[in-house]
Amino acid sequence: MTPEHMRFGATPGSDVEQRISRGEVIPQAESCQDKQVPEVVWAQYGIPATGEVVVVARCGALSYYAVAPSYLLVPPMADRIFGLDVADEQLGHELADQLWERHSAELIAEAQRLKRSGP
Repeated sequence: MTPEHMRFGATPGSDVEQRISRGEVIPQAESCQDKQVPEVVWAQYGIPATGEVVVVARCGALSYYAVAPSYLLVPPMADRIFGLDVADEQLGHELADQLWERHSAELIAEAQRLKRSGP
């Protein structure tokens, strides 16, 4: 998928954050630590109301999202509650790559700040 089909933003106060907090999403992958920067935690959700997939990256006080329409029309997103479809997983990786490309500097800086501040 090309970046022009994707939307990006800061999660706090966004429609994405509101949908997640109201339980209007299908968790597809949650609390996945980044392999290279373990302070960064990834999550992926399906949004039944819009047929979109959203990926969220969180680190300390920072949280960003990337969202795009699912590649699949069938089955509808609402019927995908029992597993992650391969096409949605692929889209999630593409969204994560684009999100990382846009916000890795801020996320890495926040991870380093967290390391310096200690437990």
